Amino acid sequence: MTSFASSCEEVLRGNDRGGHTVPSPRLYPHQWAWDSAFAAIGWAHVAPARAWRELGTLMGGQWADGRVPHIKFHDPTADYFPGPDLWGARDSSTITQPPMWATAARRVVEVSGLSDALEDLLPRFEASHRFFAEQRDPSGIGLVAVSHPWESGLDNCPVWDGPLSRIDPGSGPPLRRTDLGAVADAGQRPTEDQYARYMAIVRAIALDSFGPGPFRVYDPFVSAVLARAEEDLAWLADRLGVQSHAASRAARIREALVNHLWDGALGRFVYLDASNGERITADVIGCYSGLFCGVEEPIAARLLEGLEARYGTRWRLPSTAPTDPAFDARRYWRGPVWINVNWLLGPRMGLDFVRHTLELVRTSGIREYFDPLTGEGLGGERFTWTAALCLDLMATLR
Repeated sequence: MTSFASSCEEVLRGNDRGGHTVPSPRLYPHQWAWDSAFAAIGWAHVAPARAWRELGTLMGGQWADGRVPHIKFHDPTADYFPGPDLWGARDSSTITQPPMWATAARRVVEVSGLSDALEDLLPRFEASHRFFAEQRDPSGIGLVAVSHPWESGLDNCPVWDGPLSRIDPGSGPPLRRTDLGAVADAGQRPTEDQYARYMAIVRAIALDSFGPGPFRVYDPFVSAVLARAEEDLAWLADRLGVQSHAASRAARIREALVNHLWDGALGRFVYLDASNGERITADVIGCYSGLFCGVEEPIAARLLEGLEARYGTRWRLPSTAPTDPAFDARRYWRGPVWINVNWLLGPRMGLDFVRHTLELVRTSGIREYFDPLTGEGLGGERFTWTAALCLDLMATLR
């Protein structure tokens, strides 16, 4: 094993809390949903049984309505804002995240050959996918409308600026920025105003009996992740000999993406505010997510052309196009490179892109995200999904 692979494994083991893996010990001391899915992919290369335990713990926090909360608070004493008291739920947040769990389970099976845990997990995956159709599609168009920027995984992405501007920042609880204790440079994090609006939505969701609340934006990224997850769920079901309609659901999501969110003039997908019908055209990496859910040519070719034309920074791929007015190379999802996005897009971008991604992490450390212009590592240190997915990317090269 190379020294780099050993470092990645050491980060994974160092962030292990027995049944779950924290994303970064100081900054994110709990269990995050899609982080855990990515962690399981890394564990598959190190300790396959531990990978299944990761997914089992994650799905063990599932609500009765099928939602997988984006944070599970296993240790209520860990210092994090907002904690469970502000969400209004007993031991979890009240929103979800991009549904990566079926995709992670498929990768665990592919890597390890083990599928003993699938029989218990498959119905839970199915229920989580059903949650999106039942509670995150207010206009009935067959796509996912997120109820909070955090639900998208791309927290402060520029596409949320317009919808967030209609949220009253004074209607939420007082702020306590614990994140700035772990990341001293506030320029790498969402702003104070954004946090105030995030918390106003959290309170509104609690007042809505944990319904969708006032923020409803159709998201091509989460919709594409769900389409990919449905395909992977169909693959898992076939492996167990279980009947599933997941593949046909995936096809319907891809069709709806093209029918409702494709912009031929721009050559990319757009976001849609369900509250007022506004199409949001900021040039962000989520607009290209059709590449990892199997959209057909010539749309896929147009997406690749756009990435080549507007995302050609020294280190790729930036989370916002440098040509977009909102681009910020160092601030969270407004410009930096994220390894999970590179992992998702890697199969379409090619092996040289995979090597490029690994070189970035080898050069700059196992960090949360990276400056696309300089390669500097930013955000949280010893970041779980960066370590886990680098292990998987190295395996693809082998």
